[in-house]
Amino acid sequence: MSNTTAQSWEKLGMAEIVGDITEEETMDETTEATMMKEETMMEEGYTYTQTFLPVKRMEIDLETTAVFITDPQNDFLSEGGAAWPLVGEEVVNDKVVEHQIALRDAAKEVGIPVFYSPHTYTEMDYANWKLLNPIDRLMFDIDMFHQGTWGHDFHPGLVPDDNTVVMNPHKGLSNFHAGDAKMQLRQYGIQTIIMAGMSANLCVESHLRDAIENGFEVIVIADATAGAGPHAKNAALINFEFIANEVTTTDDIIDRLRQAANS
Repeated sequence: MSNTTAQSWEKLGMAEIVGDITEEETMDETTEATMMKEETMMEEGYTYTQTFLPVKRMEIDLETTAVFITDPQNDFLSEGGAAWPLVGEEVVNDKVVEHQIALRDAAKEVGIPVFYSPHTYTEMDYANWKLLNPIDRLMFDIDMFHQGTWGHDFHPGLVPDDNTVVMNPHKGLSNFHAGDAKMQLRQYGIQTIIMAGMSANLCVESHLRDAIENGFEVIVIADATAGAGPHAKNAALINFEFIANEVTTTDDIIDRLRQAANS
């Protein structure tokens, strides 16, 4: 963790919270059991959990399908990034970076585009924004997605290439509301989005909801996203299962992309 980030967390009085997390002596058995169940689920891989909703499986049409990655930037995905103390353990455990790279590479292999939805705040935003919600306030306090900083840059393994469409940056939680996602996807003839990125219960879920509301089909990749601990990730997974057309894993969707390319 960088000195600047460490100082920011210390200023917020959260240094102990984002350090090595240990079980509190006051934790009751129910809470402890719930946390162990949530952690085990993601360690063993994604498992669909809804008993009253049928598991959905989309047909892949490469002509109208794209990979869509939210916030593939250092502040989320690299050690030393502003949010790393909150999300780093989940990013590492779920191999989020490796999975996002695999999705990006598979898309190029089968000939479908990749869309990036980066997050940006300018110097003027930092100086003048007043109506901040709690997560915005946290991001401002830890100097997150500050344009021109290393944390704002793309993760070195996810630098855009000639198959990547970098959309206008979003400043809220969704590019559909604050960027050009809808226009770009429509112009490229995309109907089905394979969605990954950060973070699970915030920008990924917000992009998912807006994509569905705008008439797109969305396949969320459960092991290519992470949140601030297992509670956030699993809260997102529940909503993914309710809202997305499908929720699956990186290996599964890559296999199906290759099958579609060879059919």
